[in-house]
Amino acid sequence: MGLRSILISHDGSALSGAITDALAPLLTGGVEVTLLHVVEDAGVDPSSELGATEGKLAALGVRVTCVQRTGTDPAGVIVDFARETRPDLLAMSTHGRGGLDHWLRGSVAERVLRSSPVPILMVNPRTHPKSGIASVLVPLDASPTSAQVLESLIPLARTFGTRLTLLFVDWDAATDTPTQAARRREMRSREVDEWLAGPMARLSAEGIEAGVRIVHGDVAEEILRAAEPGAFDLLALSTHGRSGASRWLLGSVAEKVLAQCRIPILLHRSRERE
Repeated sequence: MGLRSILISHDGSALSGAITDALAPLLTGGVEVTLLHVVEDAGVDPSSELGATEGKLAALGVRVTCVQRTGTDPAGVIVDFARETRPDLLAMSTHGRGGLDHWLRGSVAERVLRSSPVPILMVNPRTHPKSGIASVLVPLDASPTSAQVLESLIPLARTFGTRLTLLFVDWDAATDTPTQAARRREMRSREVDEWLAGPMARLSAEGIEAGVRIVHGDVAEEILRAAEPGAFDLLALSTHGRSGASRWLLGSVAEKVLAQCRIPILLHRSRERE
C-alpha cells in the first residue's frame, strides 16, 4: 500500500509473532519494520518469540528494529510510540497472550483502536498467509466517514492491482410488515445506489477495479458471510461509521466481526469528532 514503515505490536507470544505470515504480501519494496514489545518491568529479558519473529523478518530481507518499552498501560505506550514514529501501518494480532477477551473487551484494544493515529491491521494469526492482496471487501454504511477507508485502500490497490467490493448491509425494522419491508428496501436501495456512485467514480478515476454488493440481514452476520477465506484477502473498515465508534468498534457488530473473521482486517480511523 505504498508502505515505507510498519509497526508491529508484539506481546511476546508465538501467536503474536505469527502475524508476519499475514503481513508477507506487504513486506516488499524496502519496507522497514519495527517490533514493539511493551513490558511492565525494565529488567525483563526480551521474549524468545520476539527474537524468532525478528529472525523470520530478516530472512525475508526486511530491515527490522526491535524496541522494548516499559509501562503499565500497554495501549498508551503503543499509541504514544505510533504518534512518535508515525508508521504507515500498525499491525496487531487479535489473539495474543491475553486471549480474545483481553483484546476485544479490555482497555488495550479499545484505546488503541480509538486513538491510533495510523491505520491498523488486525490479524488473526491462524489465517492462511497470502502471496498477494487480490481482493478486498469494504463494508460501508452510506456515510462520508465510512468511505474514508478508501484513503488507505487506494495505494494498496495500485500496488497489488486489487479489486475492491463495496458492501452495504440493509436490515428491516422489527416492526415492519412484509409490505413495509419491501417498500423500504426498494427506497433504501435507490438511496444507497446514488450514494455509492461517488466512491465508485473516485475509484474509477484512480484506475481501480471495483464492484458493489447490497445485501439484507444482520450487519455482522452478512459481513462475516461475505468475508469468507478464498473470497477476499482483506476486510477493510472505517473506525467511525454513521453511528459512531460505539457501533463499529465496541458494539456487537465489531465484537462479532473481530472475533470470528478469518481474514485480516484493516481499520482506518476516520476524521470525525467524537
